[in-house]
Amino acid sequence: MRSIIVTDNDETIVGLRLAGVEGRMIEDNEDFLNVIDELISDENIGIIMITQGIFTRYQDELLLRKLKEKETLIIEIPGFNEKVKKSLISEHIQSSIGLKL
Repeated sequence: MRSIIVTDNDETIVGLRLAGVEGRMIEDNEDFLNVIDELISDENIGIIMITQGIFTRYQDELLLRKLKEKETLIIEIPGFNEKVKKSLISEHIQSSIGLKL
């Protein structure tokens, strides 16, 4: 299983490529949901990482895909110039298991 980053920032792709993670650059926001659906349908991809800026813009659509997708993990990560959300990890755990920390 491979991981892939979806972002609108070149620096994020370059940084994660150094760690061995492939990247997809989103230049046209209208194309974003088609790219996500394509990546979800790829059996070789296990984790789709999406930068916070894009994730926030498409939060409702992405949350629906996260709920129905059982094979591929879709996660939000900070991009190159984005600040880390204060409780990103706690929010992820809460949304994954449904418990408050």
